[in-house]
Amino acid sequence: IKIKELENMKQFIKTKSFWIIGGDGWAYDIGYNGLDHVLSTNENVNILVLDTEVYSNTGGQSSKASRAGSIASFNTTGKNTNKKDLALMATTYKNVYVAKVALGADMNQFVKALTEAEAYNGVSLIIAYAPCINHGINMSNSIDEEKRAVQSGYWHLFRYNPDLKEQGKKAFI
Repeated sequence: IKIKELENMKQFIKTKSFWIIGGDGWAYDIGYNGLDHVLSTNENVNILVLDTEVYSNTGGQSSKASRAGSIASFNTTGKNTNKKDLALMATTYKNVYVAKVALGADMNQFVKALTEAEAYNGVSLIIAYAPCINHGINMSNSIDEEKRAVQSGYWHLFRYNPDLKEQGKKAFI
């Protein structure tokens, strides 16, 4: 009898939200195979990648998230290959929600991305630009660094929502 009572209240029970949060070293490099597997599953899971473009926990080692020519503690001559385009790779699945955000550049776009990712019934990937001390910046100004990165065209903001495409709307915003 108790189960039948609960069944009448199921509209008040919130679906669980699953988030995987990691850095670029995990997402672009050492954990990429696992990330790629999750992207291919169509499970209802959200992924947030904090992209510092270096291995922040090792003192600034170059990674596949590092831009060509970038200098790091263990790569003082500059990286000689391009950055892996994780966002573009994820959009090739056609059924993955993908967003690139920078909180300091556009807080509304960031919140929209989180809200849309949570509402999307499938895998969602949000890649957030996250400057770190290994960039040689004053961390009290990291929000300003994010804003400048977007204004200069260094970091692009976008949201790709496959649901909009199915509705005949513009999926890439």
